[in-house]
Order: sequence, then C-alpha cells, then structure tokens
Amino acid sequence: MAKTTPLLLGIGGDSGTGKSTFVGGIYKIFGPEKITNINLDDYHTFDRVQRKIYGLTALHPAANNMALMGKHAWQLKKGEKIIKPVYDHSTGCFAEPEEVDPNQIVIIGGLFPFFTQELRDVFDLKVYLDPDEELKRAWKIHRDAGRRGYSIEQVMKEIEARQDDIRRHIEPQKEYADIIVRFYPPNGTWSPQDDAQLNVRLFLSRTLPKTGLDELLQEAMGRKTRRAVRLVDEDYYGQPFHTLEIDGSISPQTAAGLEQRIWAHLLAPMKLIQDLAPDKLGSFASGEASGHSDALALVQLISVYYLLQAREARQKAPQEGLAGIAEG
Repeated sequence: MAKTTPLLLGIGGDSGTGKSTFVGGIYKIFGPEKITNINLDDYHTFDRVQRKIYGLTALHPAANNMALMGKHAWQLKKGEKIIKPVYDHSTGCFAEPEEVDPNQIVIIGGLFPFFTQELRDVFDLKVYLDPDEELKRAWKIHRDAGRRGYSIEQVMKEIEARQDDIRRHIEPQKEYADIIVRFYPPNGTWSPQDDAQLNVRLFLSRTLPKTGLDELLQEAMGRKTRRAVRLVDEDYYGQPFHTLEIDGSISPQTAAGLEQRIWAHLLAPMKLIQDLAPDKLGSFASGEASGHSDALALVQLISVYYLLQAREARQKAPQEGLAGIAEG
C-alpha cells in the first residue's frame, strides 16, 4: 500500500474563539484514530513567568517559535514524525517534549497558524474562527476561569492587555483563510442560554474550488428551510465572499436533512465512516454539562466537505506516491 500523505487542516483565531469545540466535531466525523491534533500553544518561546518579565503576551510573534512551527508542519505533511514541545496551561511551564506521528488528518490550531507564508502553504484548508466580540470574551472568561484556574479579574485584565497584539498580529491572519466562521448572538446580546441557538455566517473564499455545494444547498432549501439557511454574496473586511447564513433557530429536522444531503453527496462515497448520526456533531461544553448546536454541526460538516475536496483535487494531480485518505 502506498504511503498516505496527510491532509492538513489549519484552525486559526484569537484565544477563546471555540477552536477546541470546532475540532471536536472533526473528531466525531473521522474518529480519533485518523487524527493528529497539534496545539500551537506548545510552540510558545517563553513560559508564563518569562513572558511577564519580558513584557510580552502569548499573542506576540516574539513569544512564539514560528520557525519550528513551520518545520514541524512540513515534516508532518511529508508523513514524518516530530519531537514537539509541550506547554502546560495549568502551570504556565513547559513539560517534557513528546513524539508525534502524523495520521491521515493533521489538525494544527492556535493563534498563529497562518502568520508566515511557510505555514500558510502547508495547509489543504485554512479555517479562521471570528465570533462576535462579546461572545468571544464570554467564552474566554468561561474557559480560563472555569478550566484553567484563573480568576475572572485575571482573565479580564489579560483580555485588555492583549487587545493591541490581537489587532496587530492575530486578526490580520483571517485575510488568508479559506473559510471564516462568525458566530453571533440571535438578539445582539449574549447569555449562556444562547449558545445552543447562536446564528452563524460562514464566509467562503472565492478562491475555494467549485464543488457543487451551492447547488446542493439551493436544491435542499425549500420555502421553510430558506428562512433558516441563506446563500448570499457579500463583502467582509473589504473582501468578497460567498456567505452561508444559518439561523441558530433552525429546526433539528431541517438541520438533519441538510447534514444528510451533504453527507450523501460527498462523504459517504469515500467510505470514511459508515454512519453519521446528526447528534454526533455540534456538541459544546456548557458548564459541567454539554449542549448541542445545529448551526455548529453544519459548520463542522461543511468545513470537512471542503477539506475532502482538497483531497480529491490532489488525487487528480499527477503526483507520485500520493494515496487516498480513505485507504489508511
């Protein structure tokens, strides 16, 4: 059997934008045995105490080893194992390095996946998470105060200290994304109860290959569905996009019908997974419990749709030694 060349999925965005939640759905689709997940926080140059001494936040390029990120990403792309650093958020220190082998899907997510040309060129699909600002702050406070041991006051102080670096170094990376995902509250003001019904705009770059997804969605959208799912062309930060709008109030039946159509159109013939139950996607943490968002489930599935289109395009290219991901 020919050696499998991994597909690389880049997930970018500020801290607290839901990158881990998004990746959770990718695991549900492919299964953990097919995925290698790299968190770019491990490539911090300094530990927490050193950053404080040097007056740097984790969102400054000088606080991250970009060269090692790029080197390791390309090694994984070539199917090679790496020895990567490990950053422990609970202590703010580095743990022992670990050996990592690439699986069929390699997910690289964090603050700086699209910062350098070397990194941008390695990915088969680049997704940037860009939620509403109030929503992002609420998510970060919930995560850092609830699971990383910070006080709410510490998190708020850190958010304010990072704003300049976010504007200078993080947000500009969305210019290079193939897909930008923007969740926002249905009524303009967020409350914890809203997470299951957040609206979303999925900005699809005009550079993405024509896949028939537009036609599929138009075919699937009857009169009732069209009120919950809409395809429009619009500009975002001055760039033209095809935009898919999904209302958080979409009914489970409508969402499941769309998911099944997308699945049957592309994923099922590839035999990556035998059955897809709609409730496997769209899960998120809500305090000690978990919740479900149909809009999130559709975002996860559509992103995978485009990732696998990259595989199809690569299989058609006359390159020696490439093997289909479904063969692994």
